[in-house]
Amino acid sequence: MKKFYLESLGCPKNLVDSENFAAILQQAGFRKTDNVVGADIVFVNTCAFLQSSLAELEDVLNAVEELKREGQIGRVIVSGCVMNRNPKHFQEAYPSVDNWIGLKDFATLAKLLVTELPVQRKQLETGFHAYLRISDGCENFCSYCKIPSIRGKLLSVPIEQLKLEAQALAARPVLSDKGRPYSPERFPQELILIAQDSCLYGTDLYGRKALPELIEALHEIEGFKWIRLMYLHPDHFELDWLALFERFPRLLPYFEIPIQHVSRGIISAMHRQKSETELTELFLTIKRRLPQAALRTTLMTGFPGESLQDYKAMQRFLKSVPLLHMGSFAFSAEDGTAAYSMQGQIKSSAALRRQDKLEMFWEELRQQRWENYVGQVLDVLIEGRGSDSPDEFVGRAWFQAPEIDGQVIVNSSSCKPGQIVKTEIDDVVGTTLFAHTL
Repeated sequence: MKKFYLESLGCPKNLVDSENFAAILQQAGFRKTDNVVGADIVFVNTCAFLQSSLAELEDVLNAVEELKREGQIGRVIVSGCVMNRNPKHFQEAYPSVDNWIGLKDFATLAKLLVTELPVQRKQLETGFHAYLRISDGCENFCSYCKIPSIRGKLLSVPIEQLKLEAQALAARPVLSDKGRPYSPERFPQELILIAQDSCLYGTDLYGRKALPELIEALHEIEGFKWIRLMYLHPDHFELDWLALFERFPRLLPYFEIPIQHVSRGIISAMHRQKSETELTELFLTIKRRLPQAALRTTLMTGFPGESLQDYKAMQRFLKSVPLLHMGSFAFSAEDGTAAYSMQGQIKSSAALRRQDKLEMFWEELRQQRWENYVGQVLDVLIEGRGSDSPDEFVGRAWFQAPEIDGQVIVNSSSCKPGQIVKTEIDDVVGTTLFAHTL
């Protein structure tokens, strides 16, 4: 059987597109391989959000071009976000690419391979979670962000369609680390809702924020034990929604709210609204209403005009708000954005130094907060076996989203991948918890 190799770059939202492309390749008679050498088709689904994303793409295409020149791979197909960000440059630089396909242009790939569009996505990652993209595109127009020009305007998927897709995902067998379904079959335990801005879901379709209605519809689906919301914009989050986490037991009280900064001047220049006082009150209100809530945010250093006082405001915020998770990145000047030509540009080296210092500051706070879990009893979703002993398993606590929030190493003689088990936490190192089953 002919083989395909798929390189999916970027975030989980891009992974959803990659799974649709993979399903088309499979429908056309190709078998997925994890070894690029010998692949009849190499498919690269690109990310073009930041300059670093473009640099990563160049590295991938350079490697692919060399393999093709040596005759070790067959046809090369490229799609994804780069098709809406100066594709001509890449097309001229990499003439060995056989086909360039538009962003999410599934019909063109099906036509190229002379096949029909499949009904269901093909799972590309191992793990007992499934991503459901509830909308695509964005109309927030933050001054530093390329997403609106790359992914287009907000486009929500109707609730009925999302419910059908989620039902299909609940019935999709999970792949083991060997790339084959478990025997007997096991199924996803967690549904993760993703979008560019989940809070605005439905405003284009229904003329209102329809996230509560969507959650109610998805909560009816049998199979998933956990439902996780990602990408909640602080300016659009409604405090009334906290009642949803009390009403629906499978909806995890996990709040990923990327704020980017807290200084009033920087927030205004970013074309965002809530700054330190409002953001602090937002997070504290969530914790007052839902004491068990896990809070995650993202901060940016080195935005044009950022002063030492602005930077210290972020440190002050981190101390005053009981965050569990924090991600950071340094400002990247992206052509075509308003921030690209703003006055007060800060050298990238300085922005990176500020990021490093912020991470070190956060690390001390994080360590103190995570040590509070020692001795607690937590539900853990077992993802697979560990590597050190037959009685070691790797999983995630409910407050740990895949890939970004760490893991739990569980000592047990009776766990199975796909189970949610009761554990007691014995120790913590970084963002890794160590536990035993009860």
